[in-house]
Amino acid sequence: MKKVLIIGAGIAGLSAGSYLQRNGYQVEIFEAHTQPGGVCTSWSRGNYTFDYCIHWLMGSKPNTGFDLLWDELGALEDANGKPMQIKNFEEFTRTEFSDGEELRFYANADRFGEELRRIAPDDLELVDRLIDDLKYMSRFKVSVAKEKGSIFSKIGSFLSNLGTFRCYLKHLRTPIGEYADKWKSKYVREALCNVIPPSWSLGSLTMGLAMQHTQAAGYPVGGSLQFSRNIERGFLESGGSIFYGSRVDRIVVKNDRACAIKLASGEEISGDYVISAADGHSTLFDLLEGRYVSPKLKKAYDTFPLFPSSVFIGIGVNKNLSDLPHAIMIPVTGSFTLPDDSNRSHLSVSVHNFDPTLAPSGKTTVTVILHTWNDTYWRSLAAGNRKEYSEVKQQTGERVVEVLEGRFPGLKEAVEVIDVSTPHTVHRYTGNWHGSFEGFAPTPTTLMTRLPKTVPGLANCYMIGQWTTAGGGIPSAAIDGRNIAFDLCRKDGRTFIGKIY
Repeated sequence: MKKVLIIGAGIAGLSAGSYLQRNGYQVEIFEAHTQPGGVCTSWSRGNYTFDYCIHWLMGSKPNTGFDLLWDELGALEDANGKPMQIKNFEEFTRTEFSDGEELRFYANADRFGEELRRIAPDDLELVDRLIDDLKYMSRFKVSVAKEKGSIFSKIGSFLSNLGTFRCYLKHLRTPIGEYADKWKSKYVREALCNVIPPSWSLGSLTMGLAMQHTQAAGYPVGGSLQFSRNIERGFLESGGSIFYGSRVDRIVVKNDRACAIKLASGEEISGDYVISAADGHSTLFDLLEGRYVSPKLKKAYDTFPLFPSSVFIGIGVNKNLSDLPHAIMIPVTGSFTLPDDSNRSHLSVSVHNFDPTLAPSGKTTVTVILHTWNDTYWRSLAAGNRKEYSEVKQQTGERVVEVLEGRFPGLKEAVEVIDVSTPHTVHRYTGNWHGSFEGFAPTPTTLMTRLPKTVPGLANCYMIGQWTTAGGGIPSAAIDGRNIAFDLCRKDGRTFIGKIY
């Protein structure tokens, strides 16, 4: 039996481990943290749970493509085999403006069109084109199973998706800032660039909106850590092993072949294959000491923009907030300047009134995400003065509560818990380069670049996950795990098994 060593128990690592274990490999996963999921996680403070990751999940509806992954991995089933409840929202998000106007991104495309016609009466042609595109893109079905069907059926599937793919490709190649400039409505322009950074691909917004239209991207009640635990459970039940608190320091190489890993403890574990589902930068430049970096990979790590890191504020509120929108961008008078000098004109607020598992009855968890690309400030502060670091975190959380009080009067007096995660927190628990939460940002350039899953010049070593697929996301991480298992099975002459019945 061939032995596979996987670095990282995030979604990519868990997925690869699950598929490889059921296909006859002996799989061991080594994770620096004490729990699975990577950034697909949540944590508790008192009676409140703060969810860091899932806002919506592609494939939450049967027969929409990615649902095959979740079915095979058992990702949406609890320990008793009971399906997780899927919550589909009336609104994708809502943006408020300083003059009191608001724009609601309705999940239903026709209703969203009505809202856009109301707020952008001089942009009717753009409105109609966008709504038509969203409906068209909502038909797109991702083909997950590489092994299914003959070459002719695969060609047929490709041709049936060709029109919707072309539409998506048009959006993928368009920077959202360039698209926003076409609109006469100042509200639409402002909203688009508040939801998504201007340099990112329009497709990073519209694909999500399109999936909302068909209710193919809902929220699994129970949240991110529960989702990760479900995949972990299937892997362990199939006989796989996970070693938590086991940081990998080096991938051991002999004659340009990966043959083992060395842990921070000094222990060396041998294997036939090594798969890194960990941070890409640390894999290439630390674990492999920069010896196997192709010009293409060097260019990516030197020039590609990253997803930001975040200052994430979790707030436990002793109040029923069921009357509030679940996702809202609220304007800040002037701007909100973080201690790292990042400026935000809006706060991105999630009111978790849709998930009763995150707070006791009658209470609500509220989270605020403030994006920042200045991770150095937080890491330096934490390393140099832990007391000041803790004080700055607390002050930032309290400032956010003050802003929320201005929009939601009475909230401040009901606050019971404030918890703040910073880029230092993200890096400490996940090792992600610069604390980025999804790797390379989804710009038109990065999305059109395919990065290798193999390590150039190194045999039996693979990289999967957020840093090998620009745009990242849970589905791309999970499909990476499935695909690497399929490829190894083909290499070793095994018949790939997708699901154990």
